[in-house]
Amino acid sequence: MESFNSDLHIHSPHSIAVSKNLNLDTMVETCKKKGLDILGTGDVLQPNWLKYLEKNLIKENDGSLSYKGVYFILQTEIEDQESVHQVVFFPNFSSVRDVQKKISSYSKNILDEWGGRPRVNLSPAELVDIITDYGAIIGPAHAFTPFKAIFRQNKFKTLEECYQDATKKVSFLELGLSANTDLADRLDCLKHITFLSNSDAHSESPRSLGREFNRLTMENPSFEEVVLAIEGKSRRKVNLNVGLHPKLGKYYNMFCNKCRRRILFKKTAKQGNSLFNQYAISDEFIKIITNDPIKSKQEYIENVAKERMTCPACKEKFTKNVKIKLGVSERIEVISTSRVPIHPEHRPSYINAVPLIDIIRSVKNIKSASSTTVMNAYNNIIEKLGTEFDIILNVPIEDIKKYDERVGFVIEAIRQDKIEYTPGGGGTYGQIKLSI
Repeated sequence: MESFNSDLHIHSPHSIAVSKNLNLDTMVETCKKKGLDILGTGDVLQPNWLKYLEKNLIKENDGSLSYKGVYFILQTEIEDQESVHQVVFFPNFSSVRDVQKKISSYSKNILDEWGGRPRVNLSPAELVDIITDYGAIIGPAHAFTPFKAIFRQNKFKTLEECYQDATKKVSFLELGLSANTDLADRLDCLKHITFLSNSDAHSESPRSLGREFNRLTMENPSFEEVVLAIEGKSRRKVNLNVGLHPKLGKYYNMFCNKCRRRILFKKTAKQGNSLFNQYAISDEFIKIITNDPIKSKQEYIENVAKERMTCPACKEKFTKNVKIKLGVSERIEVISTSRVPIHPEHRPSYINAVPLIDIIRSVKNIKSASSTTVMNAYNNIIEKLGTEFDIILNVPIEDIKKYDERVGFVIEAIRQDKIEYTPGGGGTYGQIKLSI
């Protein structure tokens, strides 16, 4: 058996807001810097991208598909009629074309230039049945995010509510950037399903591609072996999930649905209970001032779940009250069946990580992730110490500190879970707080 680092959900230039420079060559270049062995193709149902992949991917003797030393799994994301996004993995190009033909009559955009993430007029259960009939596998994408996800506010609370009698055909669940195993394993309905941590990358940048990945134990990087690993059969398995600390995700914290300010709670020495009418408002945050932040936050979450809370920053600007929306962490509070995570025996470890580019940006106090200074520093440390995954997870801290002391201190703090975070929300990524 071998270990393969895999990021199984990305996109293509045929989805909206995706880099035009994303192609097989740029993806392979990033994979080699990161330490990725297997990558999803992204958007394989889109006709132009499908032809491009068919022309360039090479079928190996073990059945896997490769390009310049990196292996690929045929993959797409589909939006069903419940506006739930689903990730799909296909066994071969023939099955891709069969599914494309089967569902094209239910979709207005699957064959379009921008149909990379097609919407199909099928229920989740109907879509699962069709996908699995053609030998492909399927599971919910970024399952807890406030938009287009199975567990979003005012949507489903369990897998069974969504997929009904097709639930047993759902092979996995994708955690998304704002959730991890500790959060997801508070839901009893997920105890039997495999978790995947994928990047959902819209760019070839090492800050995007591979920012989350799975380590799979398999014989080879073929579709059949990936399925066995996801199903935990024949000694194949997902043996590690690595992803952003959830607070770094764009939707961890609750936020105003209009101005996108995040809601935080600030302790005050004043006596008396907060009625949520004492605020400190900045460009990015609404801080509710209270003497009991834990109790006040819980009451506030309950009211947001019932759509009773409106944005104090927006009330002067709009005739209609603008509602506060639950982030991933608060939505899990509402639908969880346990106050603490209950990890089933088959669940692998999850490592909360921070992309190396963000670490470099933080220690150099540079805002732009594409800064020449940041990219040069990133490429130099990769050249000296190894792949990004090795640097974040395995390279001895003393070796990192010899190369760059501040980067070493941050990675040491991340490994020891001693980093503080400003939580993300409302479409804004969280940030790490440095004390070095």
